[in-house]
Amino acid sequence: MAERVPTCAPSMTDDREDLLATDDGNDPIPSRPSWISLFTDRDSFAPVLGLAVILVGLSPVIDLFEWGFLIEFPFSAALVLLALDRSKVQRRTQRAAAITLTVVGVSTLILTVLREATFAQDNVLVAINSFMFAVLFAIAFPAVVRRAFQHDRVSMNSLIAAITGYLLIGIWFAATYRGIAALNGYSFFRETTQPRGGDFTYFSFLTLTTVGYGDLSPGTDIARIASITEAVIGQIYLVTAVARLVSLLGTEHRTAESRTAESRTAER
Repeated sequence: MAERVPTCAPSMTDDREDLLATDDGNDPIPSRPSWISLFTDRDSFAPVLGLAVILVGLSPVIDLFEWGFLIEFPFSAALVLLALDRSKVQRRTQRAAAITLTVVGVSTLILTVLREATFAQDNVLVAINSFMFAVLFAIAFPAVVRRAFQHDRVSMNSLIAAITGYLLIGIWFAATYRGIAALNGYSFFRETTQPRGGDFTYFSFLTLTTVGYGDLSPGTDIARIASITEAVIGQIYLVTAVARLVSLLGTEHRTAESRTAESRTAER
């Protein structure tokens, strides 16, 4: 009786997850590491988060010279456009945002020139610029948060989108605080009558995180109302949106888009 020779059937699937086959049938090539794809993927929100962090860091630059708003505008515009692009909003929303960005950009240039030439009161121009920037951030926030909950799989990218939304809340309130203070002759804080741009960002994030060191505190009724509103919104956002995504991290859920795709596939 002939001796049986052991054989080993090849696997029908390639279990090397770190390799990808090329189109021409040559040797497989390594796939991109996950940390690289986190920045380069079409749906990645890491660049949006990076722009939000840059905007926070640029806040003290606004008051260093008269053209500070022109330095901030390109980063604000890039943040809004990239946020809308990664959020996959409708084209009409993108067109409306582009029109808004154009108006804000032109207005920022004109108002900055007028501010330099002292043809108008400085506080009025600062207020207009600040509220215009607040409009930009208000456009980006809902799109980013909505997209965070639309992913079929709740991943680190979903959490990054939620964190970006959290930063946008602080940035929006900082711009709003500055506009309110400018309209009231810079009467906003109890401790100083000449606040800088960075002071509003600093105070906004202290309020958002409910840290409250005490070195800056609201000194007017409208400042108190605005700061209370930000603190409440910040805490509600953390315990609902961010906490929900953290609890679902790594799981899959069916969104409206995925259900529509499944129904179309079934019909075929």
